Amino acid sequence: MSSATISHDFATGRISGAGIVERIGIELMRTAAYALAPFQFVGFSWAARIVSSVFKSDKQVQVKFADDCIFEYPYGDGYWGVLLYNKSTYAPDVEPYLKSFADLEYAFIDCGSNYGYMSVLVSSAQYGSKPSIAIEADPGNYKITAQNSKLNGNRYDHLHNAVFRESGKQVTLFGAKHEACSMLEEVGGGARAQVETLALNDLSGWLEDKGSLPTILKLDVEGVEIDVLQGAGYILKGDCLINYEEHGAEKTHEISRYLKDQLGMRLFLGDENGNAMKEITSWKQLDELKTNPRWGYDLFATSSKFWLPRLEEFGEKDRLEKQA
Repeated sequence: MSSATISHDFATGRISGAGIVERIGIELMRTAAYALAPFQFVGFSWAARIVSSVFKSDKQVQVKFADDCIFEYPYGDGYWGVLLYNKSTYAPDVEPYLKSFADLEYAFIDCGSNYGYMSVLVSSAQYGSKPSIAIEADPGNYKITAQNSKLNGNRYDHLHNAVFRESGKQVTLFGAKHEACSMLEEVGGGARAQVETLALNDLSGWLEDKGSLPTILKLDVEGVEIDVLQGAGYILKGDCLINYEEHGAEKTHEISRYLKDQLGMRLFLGDENGNAMKEITSWKQLDELKTNPRWGYDLFATSSKFWLPRLEEFGEKDRLEKQA
């Protein structure tokens, strides 16, 4: 390990490569993560900013999930620092399902990859070593996405683009936080960068190189999901499972309505243990789900005969648990 990194073993919580000041900062941020976990980590970014401004470091933190699964983020990062809480995964209502799909052959398309976390996981052995491509618009985020690929043997591909309905258009990114960059100016925070758009239809060559496998399309594109889907006909015509986020403050369920009503997909919601799923058959269910306007709720959508049996299997588990 180089002197420029702090190592964090996720399973044990052990920290190495940190000096005295950095270790104090890490432990304070860990304490904040544990204290705020019951409240969905609201306030953690503020705590991390305060702690890292006092106990400073320019090092990177490398989280080791397995020998072939390392994820790096900057010390004091107010978003990814929650990984110091190791009683749960980052996305407990998504990751267990992806791990359960390890026996299936598919390609992973990571739209809005941020630092490449999901691509790091899905391309690792415990997730079945799936071919993955991480697409990120923000230049700073993309640099770390590329670095995380390098740390893991360059095993996933990566592109610096903003996914959209058409390719080759220059757009402005907005946002004050790296985890909430958007092409929509209303997100606030001012302009961050100019970036070229990419339509997912233009990934046809990449998919063909991977054997035209079924796909999982992860959409985390901060408000332009429908635009992205309008440029993804090639992928949607195949066996595609979409993992997307419904924002708690968005009460019209626009993305879900588009997937269900326009694309004819069925919608599924997982649980935090990865044991069961329930199908969303009414908008009232989403009304009742969205209890926190600050939170994002992960769902799955598909009409694929390849993916539906696996999701229905989880749905049967949900039914049996309710009967027990």
